[in-house]
Amino acid sequence: MTDELDRAYAGLDALAQLTDALTDLRPAHADERPLYVGWGMLATVHRQAAAVVLLHRHGFGHETAPNRRSMLEHAAQIWWLAEDGTDAVESMNHALKHKQQKLREAADDSGISYDATIADAVQAAVLPPTSAQTYNHIGHLLKRIGPPLHMIYMSESMLTHASLTSAERFFSGPGTDTVELLTTPRYPSDAPGPDTRAPYIALVLTWFAMTAFNRLLSGQPWTDALQHIAQEAGIEDTAT
Repeated sequence: MTDELDRAYAGLDALAQLTDALTDLRPAHADERPLYVGWGMLATVHRQAAAVVLLHRHGFGHETAPNRRSMLEHAAQIWWLAEDGTDAVESMNHALKHKQQKLREAADDSGISYDATIADAVQAAVLPPTSAQTYNHIGHLLKRIGPPLHMIYMSESMLTHASLTSAERFFSGPGTDTVELLTTPRYPSDAPGPDTRAPYIALVLTWFAMTAFNRLLSGQPWTDALQHIAQEAGIEDTAT
């Protein structure tokens, strides 16, 4: 496990250096929006990875499930931008309009006052439908990328949200004479949890996000470096 953690730290550092060195964002296509939206999502992935490492080093690997889930969501969206470009951006605009409307309804229901300028502008926007809108649903998108990613997402969601799965990490022994209540999480000994591997999971997801984002850049300048990092970390066959 120590070797895996060392490779995770080294890989994440190498990926961060690539990002820091990118000073000229030149889009691969005429529509620049996928690149800039992708950059915002990639920056989020990197910050979530840093949070995972920080929490793990302080003994809170279990608590990084929400971070890992967020990383997977953002990495998948970058992949979508690289695949569908303009259609992906327009689909995200549809999702934004829907969510803004739901937010407005919730604020109105609770009697909260707010400046309606942005909400009015979003609601008034006329957006042409796109065939890619179905991929605003994260489950549909992950299945398109690869069914195993959807399974991983579902697993992380069960640890992230209040559920029997998240609760049972903190007690043991149901059905026996002794039930032990725990203050730190415990995973079955025959099925090690993702808490101990959190930094490596973060590395794989960051690498996947950067591989997708590289396709949005003119000339795909990170290709060789990403391949080298994957080989060093042993993840070259991880992402699709």
